[in-house]
Amino acid sequence: MTSRSGASGVNRTLIALAGIALLAAGLWLLGATRAVADHLPAWWPAPPADGVLLDREGLASLRGEGWWAPAVLAAGTVITLLCLAWAVTRTPLRGLRPTGPLSTARTELRLTALEDAVCEDARRIEGVARARCRIALRRTSAHLALRVWTLPGYAAKDVLDGLGTVSATVEHALHPRGLDTRTRVSAQRHTAPHVR
Repeated sequence: MTSRSGASGVNRTLIALAGIALLAAGLWLLGATRAVADHLPAWWPAPPADGVLLDREGLASLRGEGWWAPAVLAAGTVITLLCLAWAVTRTPLRGLRPTGPLSTARTELRLTALEDAVCEDARRIEGVARARCRIALRRTSAHLALRVWTLPGYAAKDVLDGLGTVSATVEHALHPRGLDTRTRVSAQRHTAPHVR
């Protein structure tokens, strides 16, 4: 947020300075007609003693010159291209964004949905009885805590490949943040039948 407002402040300052410079140049030309007239190029028509640098007759004579139309066309093209380049640089790029950084409520909603999806994917792995997941977002990274209980007869090594795939999916969903994953696998206890 600070970088965007800083860039906006720099842009406003540059635009204000350019406007002040153009205004000063225009005022100087209005008041210094005679001083400027002495330094005009030889091809520029000399203004009358009580006239301005570019009156109607002077403009009409410029339009009659062979270079006038190409010069106006070239200047208009350059100005148009500069304005288009400025507009393109001001347009934000819409790329893939991480699922987190919006408002707090929307972040929590998206993270809750992602946590639910991760738990569901983990439960689909053969040998997994239950799964619990927690995702914490930081500025440039994310932390995934995944707790899994295996069915009787399955060991941790039987479900680790599937859990790695789930972790890779979460990392892709949270890109460009880096993902730190902590997985804990426990065996579900057998419930021994009570005999009376």
